[in-house]
Amino acid sequence: MKSLPRQRWRTVKVLTTASCLVTGILLASSCRRAEQRPQAARVPVAQLEQTYGRLFTMANEPTPAQNGTGDMLGLFRDESGTVWGIPMMVDEKGNILGCAPPALHDIPPSDTLPGDTVEIVGAANEPSGWRGGTGHLGLLLRGADGRLRWHLVNSAEIKTGPVCLSHSEPVQPLNFYRLARQIAAK
Repeated sequence: MKSLPRQRWRTVKVLTTASCLVTGILLASSCRRAEQRPQAARVPVAQLEQTYGRLFTMANEPTPAQNGTGDMLGLFRDESGTVWGIPMMVDEKGNILGCAPPALHDIPPSDTLPGDTVEIVGAANEPSGWRGGTGHLGLLLRGADGRLRWHLVNSAEIKTGPVCLSHSEPVQPLNFYRLARQIAAK
């Protein structure tokens, strides 16, 4: 009869040791830094405008937690009508710089603009009623009929090559926008 409690004790000891070992391995692997990707260079707006068209407005970079990254988002419109959302910053000298990795030009459109859009009047984080945030970018659009409407757009993540990182904790890769114009029905 005495061997039964000893056997249980050994089983408990083995299970405890095994669970501690598994927990330690999981913690160690989750604490490892993600693969470090090179950071894309920040360049002057004039250089970005040569490729992505004219900068026409700026907003805060949307974040899900809405604690904010301290980063801004510039919206550029190229000759084809594509709108590009590119992370921006103001450096210590007051220069406005943007971050556009080489792979940006190759991403598919992240969303579309309604075909009757005449202009983008403004851009802001989607209001959520509290500081929790949604991480979505909202655009105030003017239609061909002159009416204003609020339109949410999705972002895209660049998964390869250099990345643009936020300036504040938690440091994280920033997203981009490539908005194509929806073809209006005839």
